[in-house]
Amino acid sequence: MFMAPDPGRLRLRLALRAVLGIGLAVAVAEMCGLSLTASITGGLAALLALFTVGDPTVRRQAVTTALLPVAGFPVLALATMLHDHPALRAAAWLAVVFCGVYARRWGPRGHALGIFAFMMFFVTQFLHAVTAQLPGLFAAVGLALLASSSVRFGLWCIERRTPP
Repeated sequence: MFMAPDPGRLRLRLALRAVLGIGLAVAVAEMCGLSLTASITGGLAALLALFTVGDPTVRRQAVTTALLPVAGFPVLALATMLHDHPALRAAAWLAVVFCGVYARRWGPRGHALGIFAFMMFFVTQFLHAVTAQLPGLFAAVGLALLASSSVRFGLWCIERRTPP
């Protein structure tokens, strides 16, 4: 039988916490009557909030999580506004990719914010979201970040710098 090494079952606990957070985020979006596009976007936002925020302390993780909408909402709006303009959309895509990669120079926080911004642009283009859907997308992402934060910092808080 094949077994992957997982000292203290840390990877398993992180994965289970992510499944719980994503499930809660999508359930909240659906209970609020948001569209399928918004629910999917919210689920992705929860996944990113739980997996990409890698600061060494809980306090720094909370600050980075609180900054995710600052990086994601403008990009979400830009992506929906450029939906019908392929050339501008491609130029904006390259700019977002560049900025997302460049943000990594600021450590774990920059890395998380860069990935979040990049993925908000990507999911908007992938799901063909338009400007009329923007309020629902903002609501879904906001609710997803609240739901994933309640799991990360309330129900299942794991301090990354200390061993389990």
